[in-house]
Amino acid sequence: MSLINYKSSQIKLNHPNKVLGVSVSAINGESYWDHQNGSGDIWYSGSGSKKYYRWTVTFSVTQQGHGSHLSRDDFTYNGLDVNVGDWIAGASTGQCLKIVSISAKTSTSVTCVVEDWLRYNTFKSTSGDGIFSSGSCIVFSLNELGLPMLDPLPTTAASIFYATVNSRFQYLNPSINYVLEKNAHGFKKGDVICADSSGYVKATSSTMGKMIGVVVESGPGPNQFMISPNNRIIDFEPSIPGSKGDYIYVDTDGDLTTTDTGKIAFLKIQDAIVTLLEGTVDGPSVPDTHVIKLNGSVVTFAGSSGANATISQMTNTINLGTSTHNVIASTVPTKNIVNSNADSTAYGLVGGYPSFAASFNSGSGVTTVTFSTTTAGQSKYGAAVAIPSDMAKDINDEAIPNLTASSNSADTQLTLTEANGNTITIANVTSDSNGNPFVGGSNISGLNATTNGPGTSRINLKRTDGGEILIYEGTEHFRNNTGIASGHNGMYPLALNVEQGLRSGTVTVVNNIAARNNLTAQTGDQCHVLTAADGEWALYLYDGSSWVKVSDADSSVVDARTLTTTFSMPISGFGTATTNTLGNISPGCKITSVAIEVTTAFTGHSGGAPSIEVGTTADPDQFVDDPSNDLTEVITFMPNSEYVHPATETQDLQIKARCNHFGASAGIVTVKLTYI
Repeated sequence: MSLINYKSSQIKLNHPNKVLGVSVSAINGESYWDHQNGSGDIWYSGSGSKKYYRWTVTFSVTQQGHGSHLSRDDFTYNGLDVNVGDWIAGASTGQCLKIVSISAKTSTSVTCVVEDWLRYNTFKSTSGDGIFSSGSCIVFSLNELGLPMLDPLPTTAASIFYATVNSRFQYLNPSINYVLEKNAHGFKKGDVICADSSGYVKATSSTMGKMIGVVVESGPGPNQFMISPNNRIIDFEPSIPGSKGDYIYVDTDGDLTTTDTGKIAFLKIQDAIVTLLEGTVDGPSVPDTHVIKLNGSVVTFAGSSGANATISQMTNTINLGTSTHNVIASTVPTKNIVNSNADSTAYGLVGGYPSFAASFNSGSGVTTVTFSTTTAGQSKYGAAVAIPSDMAKDINDEAIPNLTASSNSADTQLTLTEANGNTITIANVTSDSNGNPFVGGSNISGLNATTNGPGTSRINLKRTDGGEILIYEGTEHFRNNTGIASGHNGMYPLALNVEQGLRSGTVTVVNNIAARNNLTAQTGDQCHVLTAADGEWALYLYDGSSWVKVSDADSSVVDARTLTTTFSMPISGFGTATTNTLGNISPGCKITSVAIEVTTAFTGHSGGAPSIEVGTTADPDQFVDDPSNDLTEVITFMPNSEYVHPATETQDLQIKARCNHFGASAGIVTVKLTYI
């Protein structure tokens, strides 16, 4: 499931806050957190005391009246207005959970999956329980600053509710700690992150111009990370031109454009995540002349000669108004979904003893899957057996087109889903170690050898800019007959504000200093001198009265936004310390952080405790002193070392790192200094 940080960066005028009183009737554990947060995490899936971080909940909704005609349904909010990205909190406890998916909703009832976002509740509770109990709860939304909108607050809220909820959203405020996502990113605390067309990358000489922030947390998990952003990140409603990594400029007509006009407004850092609402009813139709409002636009369905409007007629009618309501309808085959049945299995449950193999054909040719994974089976039964989640992993690893496998939360059922509705055919290749086949008599999968496709179609609604899809109808024929209700499970594109000056400067290339001095320059202009006073190139900036050197052939080698050096033990020579030059920072630069990353603990030292000092020749521990760190354990230190090299200085500031190793025989430490 993709990361959805949904909340528009603009409040909609005259739209009242949505604060719904609800009553939770059912809570069922959905999934555990898969990734250990440090070696002492006792709540993740691999622990004997694991706790759920996602649950499926069902709740009834009390209608909220208001005075606005601009909401989906005039003058009221109800269950159909609950969306992905909303939050639900226990009315008596204030425990907050994020709604991450919705499986069913009506005006009076909602079934959805909720998540303990960042496992805040889990680690707050001494028992690791991250969810409220059944009963009175409150559903609400966040504003553009990531803070809860709780006016008007239902009377069911306890006296501690507001303070508890408000405190939760002060934690890791997104304006300071922004969560982004990239599969297996590998980023570490202190890394400088940039945006380009390939996604989020660690800064290099070619990408540093599109820096978006510094990593402050390398999780949660392997695919998410937090940055301290350079500037405000907004989700841009309804859209913004260009692709990820593009500069967005102000056009001469007041619009935004990817054409370089000299006026940068934004850096686009993430494309839109599509809002997709999938129908659940096969072959839907609605009565002739049935009317809905789609994002405020009137859509009237027409059948043939008074008959119900068919699925194709409904799709065509919606698409005629896409330019107005921004919604695209499509007809898609009903998925072929197959669930295992343990009644016919050899062991009375879905599972077998690897290795075994079977072939799968779901319309893209025959693919043989060899089942060898036993991770979940070993954990659950203490034996090297493959159970549903193990089988699902091996199937998915083969990347069979349009075919995915999954298991239920109890890990007792295997489910196959063919997205295009094709027939699924399975054949035995190799039986398990006890001679039991994958399908057939006394099988180990609980699946049929052949499952025919449904042969029917459903309707889907899509909004490519990531915006909401709001549907209103006086009689709910469309919702009941298609299975589609209003929703917002996408995300607007993300953009970073870029500071912009008063004019566009120019860069002029000349041969020597004399040619530079003959230029007629304005404030902000730059000059690249091919042969400066030292015979090498240099870059100068005109400050309105004189040329100021920005960089040259020597300083450019280190004039990056991250300076790094590594000390590896043992170090030859004499003495108890050794010093490396990190590099230079130019006048006007600000040191934002210094990271000291011990990857191999120091051992074999004598006479003192190994440590790192960072500073200058004149003041060796100006930025990091030796009491602030200890190299005898594998850990990362982040001393607070903000410092601005005065812009009035005429020389670069040379940064040095000194390792007090005290003759250590082993140990590796890396020093990273980040500046802007």
